[in-house]
Amino acid sequence: MFKIERLRKIKEILADCKQIDVSTLSSLLEVTDATIRNDLEELEKEGFLTRFHGGATLNAAQEEENNTLTFTGAAPVYDKDKEEIGEIASRLIQEREWIFLGPGTTSYYIAKALLTRNNINVLTNNFWVAGVLSAVPNIQCLFLGGHLVTNGFYSYPDDISAELHNIYLDKCFFSVDGVDFDAGYTLSDLSVQELIRTITPKCKEIIFGIDCSKFGKRAFRKIGDLDFPDIIITNDTITAEYKNYYLEHQIGVYTSYNLENWKL
Repeated sequence: MFKIERLRKIKEILADCKQIDVSTLSSLLEVTDATIRNDLEELEKEGFLTRFHGGATLNAAQEEENNTLTFTGAAPVYDKDKEEIGEIASRLIQEREWIFLGPGTTSYYIAKALLTRNNINVLTNNFWVAGVLSAVPNIQCLFLGGHLVTNGFYSYPDDISAELHNIYLDKCFFSVDGVDFDAGYTLSDLSVQELIRTITPKCKEIIFGIDCSKFGKRAFRKIGDLDFPDIIITNDTITAEYKNYYLEHQIGVYTSYNLENWKL
C-alpha cells in the first residue's frame, strides 16, 4: 500500500473510531509499528490528530467536520461492515413491529436497509435515521424530541423517563464503543448510556449492532455485562472466543453468513 493510500485509511479509521492504538493500525494496514508512528506524526502536523503514547486520538475540530460530512453523505470508515449489519438487522424486523433506532451511524444503515419494507413503526432520536425515513410513506417514523447533541447528531429529552412513559417496543437497536470480556459493553457518551438504561426495560428484545472494530476495546463507562443484549449483530470476523461466549449464554449471533439463505 502506498503512503498516500495508507494515510487516507488512517484518517478513515480515526474518523470512525475516534481513538486507536499503533499496534491495531499496523495490523490492519500490514505495516510496521515504526511506519505507523511516522504516519501519525505527519497527520499530527496537519492538525488531524493528537498522538499519545502508543496511539492517537482524533482532534475535536476534525471530528465535528467529519460528522458534518457523514451527515451530508460522505462515507465513514467501515461502511461495508455497517451496511452489512444494517441489512442483517432489517431481516430481524417484522411488519407492524415498533422498534427503536438509537444514535450512531449503524442505526443510519439499518434505516437505509428498511427503505423497501412495509408497515414498520420506528421511534428514534437519530437525525440520520429521521432524514432517511422522513419521506417514506410505508414506514411510520416518530422522532423523540429534545435538545440537540451536536457531536452525535441526535436529540436528548430533558426528562427521558417522562417522554417514554407508557411507551413499549418490540425491539431496540443500539451500538456501543467497546466490547471487552472484563469491562463488558462500554460507551463514551453518558447521554446514550442513560437512553439505553431507560429504553431497554420497555423492549421485548435488545439488539446490539457492533462492527468488528469495537471488540477488544474499552470506552469510558460500562453499560452492561456481555450477556446484557438478547441478540448481537456483527461481522464475520468476530473471534471464536466472543462467538462461543454468546452461544454458551444463549445470545443470538448474526453475521453475513446468515444472509446467504435468509429470505424475508
